[in-house]
Amino acid sequence: MPLHCNKENKAGLFEVFYKTFLFLLVLSLAFLSGSQAQASTIPVGLTFATANYTQCDTLLIQIQVSTDKAFSNIVDQSNWTVCQSNTNFTYSAYLPPVQGNFYWHGRHMNRCTGEVSAWSVPFRFYLLLDPSKLVPGDVNGDGFLTPVDLIYLVQYFFAGGPQPTPPQVGDVNCDGKCTVGDLIYLINYLWKFGPPPCRPYFKPLSLQQAK
Repeated sequence: MPLHCNKENKAGLFEVFYKTFLFLLVLSLAFLSGSQAQASTIPVGLTFATANYTQCDTLLIQIQVSTDKAFSNIVDQSNWTVCQSNTNFTYSAYLPPVQGNFYWHGRHMNRCTGEVSAWSVPFRFYLLLDPSKLVPGDVNGDGFLTPVDLIYLVQYFFAGGPQPTPPQVGDVNCDGKCTVGDLIYLINYLWKFGPPPCRPYFKPLSLQQAK
């Protein structure tokens, strides 16, 4: 018996086709947005030393990365990951392409007892994308050269403070190293109308990581 396609069958076929088209469109857009999000991030390897638990051979590790030391703006966080105890755990964080300081810390979970350690002290690194955007002498990485940078250098040299970020920006006289001579150079520039800080040479690396 020959088949006949009536109006109801046509409407049903059109509805199926329309829903299939919408599904494929949404799936394609989701794939493209995911690919763009992956392409717009920068991978950075972070190494964290694990604790030596005697109860278990393995433990769980979690890493957080933030743009501030208080970790109020988390930009990457790992899942709990199994790791051998008393080893170095390396995590690949994917960061937004923003030049500046980032902070990260880690913690352990004992798989046998479920005990979770406190977060470690924060570590800092500087994501260097375009050296031309650095302000010479801006050793604290806030984007400006001010007397605050002098205080930063004084604390670095004499009080065990953090190093300039990135380290090369502290070499304001471009002699290849960051010393007290750079502090004197900045004092002369800011208070005695001395020559401005020079732009140091940067090796062609994607980032400078503080250890």
